[in-house]
Amino acid sequence: MSNKNASQRLYLGLDLSTQQLKGIVIDEQLQTIAEYAISFNDKSTLVHHVQPNGFIVDKDDNRCVTTPVYVFLEAIDVLFQKLRDQKKFDLSNIVGVSGCGQQHGSVYWKTSSELEKIKNFHAGEENVSLVDLLQSSFSRIDCPIWMDSSTTEECQILEKTVGNAENLFQITGSKAYERFTGSQIMKVARKTPEIYAQTERIQLISNFLATILLGEYAPIDLSDGSGMNLLDIRQHQWSNECLNACGKELEKKLSTKLVYPRTALGPIASYFVERYGLNKQCQVVSCTGDNPSSYYALASDPKTVVISLGTSDTVMASIPASAMPKEAFAGHLLVNPLKAYPESNLLMLLLCFKNGSLVRERVREETGTKDWKGMSELLGQTPSANKGVIGFFYDDHEILPHNVQGRFYFNADGEQVNDLEAASKVRALVEGQLLAKRLYLQRANVDLNNNVDQIVVTGGASVNTDLLQILADIFAKPVYTASAPNSGALGGALRAVDVINQKPNTVSSTVECVVAAKPRGEYTSLYDDMLNRYAKLEDKIVQEKKQ
Repeated sequence: MSNKNASQRLYLGLDLSTQQLKGIVIDEQLQTIAEYAISFNDKSTLVHHVQPNGFIVDKDDNRCVTTPVYVFLEAIDVLFQKLRDQKKFDLSNIVGVSGCGQQHGSVYWKTSSELEKIKNFHAGEENVSLVDLLQSSFSRIDCPIWMDSSTTEECQILEKTVGNAENLFQITGSKAYERFTGSQIMKVARKTPEIYAQTERIQLISNFLATILLGEYAPIDLSDGSGMNLLDIRQHQWSNECLNACGKELEKKLSTKLVYPRTALGPIASYFVERYGLNKQCQVVSCTGDNPSSYYALASDPKTVVISLGTSDTVMASIPASAMPKEAFAGHLLVNPLKAYPESNLLMLLLCFKNGSLVRERVREETGTKDWKGMSELLGQTPSANKGVIGFFYDDHEILPHNVQGRFYFNADGEQVNDLEAASKVRALVEGQLLAKRLYLQRANVDLNNNVDQIVVTGGASVNTDLLQILADIFAKPVYTASAPNSGALGGALRAVDVINQKPNTVSSTVECVVAAKPRGEYTSLYDDMLNRYAKLEDKIVQEKKQ
C-alpha cells in the first residue's frame, strides 16, 4: 500500500435487499472505490444457505413469502470476506459504515446474549461464522419480507381498532398494508402466540443489519420505522393505539428508543475488526429503509423530486407535515431523511406505480420497435399532447389508481377506442405514465410551483432523452439524470460521510447529476390542459370499475 492509500478515509455503504447484499466503498471526495454484490441464489458464494429465488414462497399459502435469517448472515460474512481479500484498498481505512434494508421485512430475536460473541470476538476463531455465533438467537428463522401478502385479516383489525383507514393514515402515513410490519407482527401474535412470547426483540431488516455491525441491539430509525403502520409520523414516536392493536408489550419488543436517519450508534463490533481487519474506531451510523436511503443519495435538497423508472416506477418527494393530505390514499408518507430534526416538519412522500418498465417493454414489442431508439423514432412522428389522444396502461393491477387493470384508450373527443396506431400508442404510453406521476404528486399536496425546483431520474428508461424531454415539459421543471444503480447502498455511504464529518444536518453529500432536459414553455400549457382531461378520464375508469 502507498502512503496515499494508507491515509485515505473510506466509507462503506450496504444494502440488504430482496435477492442480494450490495456494498459500495467511497472516499472522502465521494468517488466510488469498489462495489460488490452477493447474490442469495449463487451457490459459489453462499455455500451453506443459498436461496434459489432469494426468498421462499410457502407451498401451502403462496401469499406467505419469507427469507431465512441465516441467508442474511452468511451474505454479510461473504461480503466482508470479499472486502478483506481485495487488493484495491485497506479495510482499516474505513472510518464509517451505514446502509439500508428492504423495507417492511422483519427479524424475530429470541435473545441478544449471543451478540456478545460478535461484540467481544477474539482472534483465533477465524473459522467461526455469524451463523455459528447466532445459531440459537432467533425465535423464528424465516423472516417475512415485503412480498408477503398474507395479513389481510390483520390489516382489517388494525384499521377497525383505530376507527378506519383514514384514521390510520393520519397517524402512520399509510393505510393498512399486508406487507407492513404491524400486521405481520399481529399475525405472529395471533396465530403463533408461543413464538411471540419467546420473542425478545423484533427488528426491521435495516436495524437488524446495524445490530450485526454493532454486536448489540440497534434502534429502529424513524424513516424506515414509518413503514410499519405503528409510528406516529408527526410526533416521531410510537402510536400506543397501534402498538396495542398488534401485540402485547410490543414497544418493549421493538425498542423504546427511536433514532433519526443520521445518528452515530457506536464503534463496529470486534468480530469485524479481528476477522476482517476493520479499524476498531470505525463508526456504525444508523441504517434505514432502501427507499429513504436512495432518496438521500439522489436528492440534493427537499425541493428535488426523485423518479425511478424501473420494474415498477417510484416517485419520492418532500412535503411539509402541515400539507399532509386529509384523505387516505395509496401512497406513503415517511419521516424525511433529508432535513434537520426536530426543527423540520418535512415528510417524505413515496408513490409506487406498479406498471412500469414491463409495460414499456410490451408496448415496444407490440409496435415492432427493437429498443429505445426505435421508441424515440415513433415519438418523433407524433406531436406533443398526441392530438388529444390519451391512454391508460394497467397491464397488472395498479396501485395508483388502486386495483384497476386493463388498457383504456380515448380519442380527442373523450370517446373510448379499441386500439391505437403504433406511434400514437407509444406517445400515449409515455405521456400517460408521466402525467400520472404529476397528478398523484398534486393529489398528495406537493406544491410543484413553489416547493419543487428539479427532478432527478434514474432507472432503465432514464436513458431515453425524448422521454426526459416530455417529463420536463409536463412538470415545467429541469430534469437531471443520475447514474447510481446501487443508490440504496450509496445513500448509506453518503450518510456515513455526513455523520462522521459532522456536516450540517442537511444532505451535503449526493450523487453527481447531469442536466438532461429543460422545460419548453410552449408545451407546458398543452400538458396543463391534458392533465385535466387525464384526471377526469381516470376518475371515469375508476368509477366504472367500482360498478
